[in-house]
Amino acid sequence: MSETIRVLVVDDSSVVRGILQTFLESDPVIRVVGTARNGQEALTLAKQLRPNVITMDVRMPVMDGLTTTEHLMAYQPTPILVVSSTLNNPDVDIAFQMLAAGALDVIETPPLTSPDERAAYRTMLIRRIKLLAGMRVVTHLRGRRTGRGATPATGTPIPTLPPTTALAPRSLYSERTDLPAPPLNPSPLTPTPPFPIIVIGASAGGPRIVQYILKQLPATLPAAVLLVQHIADGFTAGMADWLNGHTDLQVQVASDQIPLQTRTVLVAADGYDILVGPKWQVTLRREEYQAGRPRPSVDVAMQSVAHVFGSHAIGVLLSGMGNDGAQGMRDIHVQGGYTLAQNEATCPIFGMPRAAIELGVVDQVLPPEGIVAAILHRLSRLTRESAQVRP
Repeated sequence: MSETIRVLVVDDSSVVRGILQTFLESDPVIRVVGTARNGQEALTLAKQLRPNVITMDVRMPVMDGLTTTEHLMAYQPTPILVVSSTLNNPDVDIAFQMLAAGALDVIETPPLTSPDERAAYRTMLIRRIKLLAGMRVVTHLRGRRTGRGATPATGTPIPTLPPTTALAPRSLYSERTDLPAPPLNPSPLTPTPPFPIIVIGASAGGPRIVQYILKQLPATLPAAVLLVQHIADGFTAGMADWLNGHTDLQVQVASDQIPLQTRTVLVAADGYDILVGPKWQVTLRREEYQAGRPRPSVDVAMQSVAHVFGSHAIGVLLSGMGNDGAQGMRDIHVQGGYTLAQNEATCPIFGMPRAAIELGVVDQVLPPEGIVAAILHRLSRLTRESAQVRP
C-alpha cells in the first residue's frame, strides 16, 4: 500500500500508547495521527482526524472499548483492531463482544520483555494494521438503537451483548444461489459416516459471522461442526467460551483424539492443524512453521474431512485474507460434498471466499443468513437420504 496509513491509538496506559506508536511509526507507510486515553477522547479524535485504522483498548475510564466500538461502528465505521491487555476472562469475552459489534481483529498488548519478542510483535502489528487498512467496514445500527456512546458518562459499565441481528438483507443473495446442489453420492473412500459434518473456515472479519451462523443453528443439529478460525495465539480458548455463550450448541477447543459428536463445535487449537480420522475422531498435528501457511490450516482440516466424510461433508468459507481453504473446498466438492462461501457484499475481506470461487468449487455464494438456510436444507436432504438407504 503506497498511501500513508493513518492510525489512531486508543489506550489508557501511556506506556502502551508509546510502544504502539513507536512500533507503528517504524514503518514508513504508517503514521500515528493521534492518541487517546479513553473512548470519549477517541470519538472526538476519530471525527477530527478520520484515521484509516484505530487500535482500541478494552477497559478504559470514562468510556470503555465496547461502548466506543459500538458508537464508532454506528456513526463513523472504521477498521478497529482490539488490543487486549489480558487473555483472562472477562476481558477476552469483552474483546469478542467488540468483534461482534464490528471490530475486525484482536491482539494482545505488546510485550515488555525480550527484544526478540518485541521485534516479532512489531512485525505482526504492522502486518495487521496494513491488512485492516484495506478492509471494508459497514455501519452497525446497534449503537444507534441502544444509544450507548451518544452521551458518555464516567464509569460507564461494560454492557452485555444484545441479541444478534441479521447481517444482510436477502436482496444481497448472490447470483449463484440458483445453482443445483451436488448429488448425494457417497464417497468410496470410507464407510458411510454416522452423521454429517460441517467444517467452517474463517480469518480476519470472521468471528462475528461465525457467531451469527452458530447462533442460528438448532440445538438438535444432526451434525458435528469443526471450526478453523485464524486468530492471534492465546485467544482461541476465549473465543470458544464466547461462542459457547451465544449458541445452543456445545463449543469447545479440540483436544487430540476427541470423538466427533452431533450438536458439538470443535475449535482448532492455537498452532495445531486439526484432522479427522476414519474412526470419527480428531487428531491434532503440529508441523514446523512455513512462511505464508497459516496454522491451523483450513485446507488441512477440509481435506481430511473430504476424505472421511465424502458427500456427508459441508464446507463453509467465510471472510479472510489469502487463499487458505480453497484447496480444501475443492476436495469436498470433488467428493460430492456441499460447499458454501460468504458473498462479497457481506465480507470485510473477500480473499478466502474469492479464491475458492475462482477455482470453480463453490456450490453457492451467499450472505450469512443464506448460508444458515443452505446448511439446514442440505442436512435435511442428507437425513432423508439416510432414511431411504436404511434396511
